Amino acid sequence: MLKPKIVSQVLRQATRDGVKASLLMTREGSLLAFAADNGRRAKIIAAIAANVWSTYKQHCSSDTFLAGDSSGLNSVIIQCEEGTVFVMSISTMLLCLVGEATVDLGMLRAKAQALARHLEEPLLSVISYQSSD
Repeated sequence: MLKPKIVSQVLRQATRDGVKASLLMTREGSLLAFAADNGRRAKIIAAIAANVWSTYKQHCSSDTFLAGDSSGLNSVIIQCEEGTVFVMSISTMLLCLVGEATVDLGMLRAKAQALARHLEEPLLSVISYQSSD
């Protein structure tokens, strides 16, 4: 069983060295777990990130986008005034890391990939449990 408190602790491990928040959410933007100083701000970030993801996902599935690249959407980087938001897919969920403007994009991506590897198997077991009901 996946415990939200444990997931939040795992997400908190990534919130160092310029990473301000880590969010795990549905593709619709509902937060499942997060590690951030401000819960209200985390909800806003999740809603915006999920909306951007959904928009790009729709365009990636069109024939004209990326001219034949069939790999689909793997991640989205959103540059903002106050920093950078990195969003990637884990199973049927989205993982979002919010970094300060000074954080290197490679570091943000590496942290997101490490979190994704750590969380992917437990999330898959939850999804298979839900689909069997």
